[in-house]
Amino acid sequence: TLLGVFGWSLGQPMTLVEQLARLTTPDLPERGVRYTRKVTRVWCLFFIGNGLCAGWTVWHGDLALWSLYNGLVSYLLMGVLMGGEWLVRQRVMRRGNV
Repeated sequence: TLLGVFGWSLGQPMTLVEQLARLTTPDLPERGVRYTRKVTRVWCLFFIGNGLCAGWTVWHGDLALWSLYNGLVSYLLMGVLMGGEWLVRQRVMRRGNV
């Protein structure tokens, strides 16, 4: 579902990430708009990879492996991506690139 929402927003004038960014920065510059579009693409790639891994755990047929990946690892990876993007954004904003 998240892949669908983020992917759909790539075809819109304003991506989901841009809409979220504009909640705190209503006058987002063009560089910021380009950055949010890139972040939206990264999230789409993450959701594709995560879905493939989750699907593999289903087809593998091991309930413990499925539980570990889908109940812990996928959420840790999502948190790492969120935290990593936040760190990159802070660095980019300090440089004045967004």
